[in-house]
Amino acid sequence: MNSLRAIAGAVAICVLASPQPAHAQISPNAVWSCEFTNSPTDCGLYLEAAASTRATLVGPGRDGPTAVQLTTQPGDINIAGSGSNERADLVLARSSTYCNQGQDEWWAHSLMFPPGYVPPPVASVWNWGALFDFHNSSPGGGQPNFMVYATPTGLELHMAGGANTVNRPSDPGYYSIAIGPITKNVWYDFVYHVKWSSGSDGLFQAWLNGKQVMNYSGPNLYVSQSCYLKIANYHTALGVPVSAVHSRVVMAHTQADVQIGSGGAPPPSQVAVPNVVGQTQAAATSALTSAGLTAGTVTQQSSTTVPSGNVISESPAAGTSVASASAVNLVVS
Repeated sequence: MNSLRAIAGAVAICVLASPQPAHAQISPNAVWSCEFTNSPTDCGLYLEAAASTRATLVGPGRDGPTAVQLTTQPGDINIAGSGSNERADLVLARSSTYCNQGQDEWWAHSLMFPPGYVPPPVASVWNWGALFDFHNSSPGGGQPNFMVYATPTGLELHMAGGANTVNRPSDPGYYSIAIGPITKNVWYDFVYHVKWSSGSDGLFQAWLNGKQVMNYSGPNLYVSQSCYLKIANYHTALGVPVSAVHSRVVMAHTQADVQIGSGGAPPPSQVAVPNVVGQTQAAATSALTSAGLTAGTVTQQSSTTVPSGNVISESPAAGTSVASASAVNLVVS
């Protein structure tokens, strides 16, 4: 089966969730951005997939009405060199404006695992998934220079570069770090600061939901190569449909110009979750309301140590910074 470079026409929009966020403009200083307003192949992207229907608009997006959902179906193999693996990727062609030796860039990217996402399962073979990457420019093998990578144990960030092509974790020039579990129906907001280089002066820093999760120094390009962007859903064949949602991809030259709200709309206010463990359900609900939050799901659970009607635990935990009006789930004795 040959890969398909599809330019989508009119596209129906599927609804991910009922509330739609207010649209926050991308900074006018952005060098390149895509919010998938009209088509999955907006913004100069092209599709590597078995059919154009593998990329659809869904809503809402991270900070606007739309996002793109990439879906693979069983048998979507041999797509743009995928071999026995399944692929539905959007690609931004190589350019002198990004991903070249010596260039210093800031990127932002929001990712959601919808109900139709299937994490790589534990099996006798190693299952994996690539969700966003900067791919080395030369064809014929080698790990991408950067990857958001799904494994049976959670999400990881992978780096590869230097004088030799990296094909396996034991090769020189390879680096990876685990960054946390895979949770469905929440946005993962990534920010990246990168100085592209095939030498020791390369830099790649990454933040996830405002917390720095990687600070890598070293080669992040292969010698005499550049790289290019892939917004991805590429994984070992699992025998079932697999979907991933991407939104708000931005490249600029400063951190301020890629952050959510950089176009003038203020970011959502953040509040700390109060400690309501041990309080009565009524008192806990009142405390959450006073903090600008709401009581979410209340689960009853027997306890030999907590009086009946009192809170055993809360989620998110006390002290966690969350958006105003977020729900806090309670377990009550």
